[in-house]
Amino acid sequence: MSIAAYQQTMAECEDPRRIEYLVFLRITLDLEANRAAGWRSAALKDALWRNLELWNTLRADLLEDGNALPEALRAGLVSLSFSVARQTTQVLRGEADAGTLIDINRSVMRGLQGVARTEAPAPMEASYGA
Repeated sequence: MSIAAYQQTMAECEDPRRIEYLVFLRITLDLEANRAAGWRSAALKDALWRNLELWNTLRADLLEDGNALPEALRAGLVSLSFSVARQTTQVLRGEADAGTLIDINRSVMRGLQGVARTEAPAPMEASYGA
């Protein structure tokens, strides 16, 4: 993610969970918008690389000693970050599509909103234009 995009997100809100949600939202919307274009699409590749960068950054933060998340949650998210890396490689090779990555991101977004798995996510996406 570019510095300008990060600064724009920071300007929109100050709640860290909301910021993380918006970053996931922007990237996920790009993945969804370019999913059908196929693995050779430059726009899809860009979205895939930004998603991978997000997950690599998240993993680095989760592995920091000062991270305040519960250890089990941290371990689960670190494991998920490796799954995202493997799935991204498969998509970039044309062996899979971006659907699994989109599902993973949407699941994390629901968690950031505090939505239980059985509940529908709040309509936050509708109020945001990518």
